[in-house]
Amino acid sequence: MIKKLLSDSAIYGLSPYIPKIVSIFILPLLTAHLTEVDYGIAGTIAAYTAALAAFSTLGFSVVLQVSFFKSRCQYKVLWREIYGFLQFWMVIFAVLQGAILYWIIPVEALENRWNIILLTNFNGVFFGPSALLGPLYYQLNQSPMPIALRSVLSGFITLLSNYILIVIYDLGYMGWYVSSFVGTFLVNASYWYVLNFKLGLSPIYRFKVRTIRNNLKVSLPVIPHYYSMFLINTSNRLIMDRCRLGMSAIGEFNMAQQITTYIDSGVSAINTAIGPMCMNAIRDNNEKEVRRIIYSFSLLTLSITFLFSLWSKEIFSILINNEVLANTYPYAAMLVMALNYRPMYVAVSNIFFYHEKTPALLYITFVAGLIALVANLIFIPFYGIWAAVIVNYVAFLYMGYSGFFFPLFKKKSQISYHPAVAFSMQIALTLLCVFFLDAGFATKILITSIYVFGALLFFLKKILHRNI
Repeated sequence: MIKKLLSDSAIYGLSPYIPKIVSIFILPLLTAHLTEVDYGIAGTIAAYTAALAAFSTLGFSVVLQVSFFKSRCQYKVLWREIYGFLQFWMVIFAVLQGAILYWIIPVEALENRWNIILLTNFNGVFFGPSALLGPLYYQLNQSPMPIALRSVLSGFITLLSNYILIVIYDLGYMGWYVSSFVGTFLVNASYWYVLNFKLGLSPIYRFKVRTIRNNLKVSLPVIPHYYSMFLINTSNRLIMDRCRLGMSAIGEFNMAQQITTYIDSGVSAINTAIGPMCMNAIRDNNEKEVRRIIYSFSLLTLSITFLFSLWSKEIFSILINNEVLANTYPYAAMLVMALNYRPMYVAVSNIFFYHEKTPALLYITFVAGLIALVANLIFIPFYGIWAAVIVNYVAFLYMGYSGFFFPLFKKKSQISYHPAVAFSMQIALTLLCVFFLDAGFATKILITSIYVFGALLFFLKKILHRNI
């Protein structure tokens, strides 16, 4: 299990990181040609598109996953019907998203309004469903290489386009939109070809209405679940925009959050790798193996986030060639440490998803989103960026640990995951990062050494030898 987890995580995680590692070397060049206003424009538009993204696939990813594990002989028929239905839905969704973008694009970007709308919607209309089904097929079959190769290709194309359009042609924020369109188009088109001509998963346009209706009863409750991520991660930028904090403030927060997404993609890679492992273990009634996987996930996540956050000041000073943006490292440190909610949340959500209790999951995810929304509305007008950062952290704490106290989880789970220990570790290491954020080099080396020694000891004595 450990070998498979590490190898798949490495493939899922390193593949998008290969071009990102290269992008580190050109980030000083990019930030020299971009301003906090550019980041503010991109961040504001991204906030509104994220508000709509949860509706793009209508939550069908859960139905697709469950059908794969429960109906291995018949799942392809259902997948094709959902594919056909989503192809129609994507056209409607694109029209709605385009209309909303028309009205909310910031004044500073009005000259490129139609270009942004077209670049944002084109891939979704033509390749939205295949972009969902393609990666999911390989992920569930535990075949990460096809996904990895596409990630590397897309990353390098996007990276090269960013350099040409932003550094050479000085297109500013528009360089991001054009580059993202080109990279996404090529990858999604490749999934479309594979689904339709190699895997026999072409869409059935004359789908059974009854089948779609029944599955919508499972998928639609998942939309608020996914929407909660918008409420936690992105509603803050909308509120900043509505409170007139200015593009500069939004840009500073967006810079910190953009760096956080690099770490989050690594955490998500581990999550992607362990998904099929956990589902198979749950199906086999081997929850002790699930706990061992979750503990491995927790250790990896805690190590990645803690070491990055502790050294965030030094990392930002190297990567960002803009004094204002480089000073956003304290925000990034807190946002990154908030990601430690994920392993414990996955332990709970896997149980809910496997038993198709998605409506009950809303009491965890959507409530966390509402906490973030209400708290942002109250505190951002008074405390600005720091309010958004702290609220983000607190909301993720609720999402990560509240599920262990729900009756449904207690009924379905037969073992303890010791969430209080994980919670205490996350809080303690977050406070340690905050306290030593501006400490000297020698102090940080000492803290790093002590942490690495403790983490290795826990892995060798507990996880590797199954003493948990």
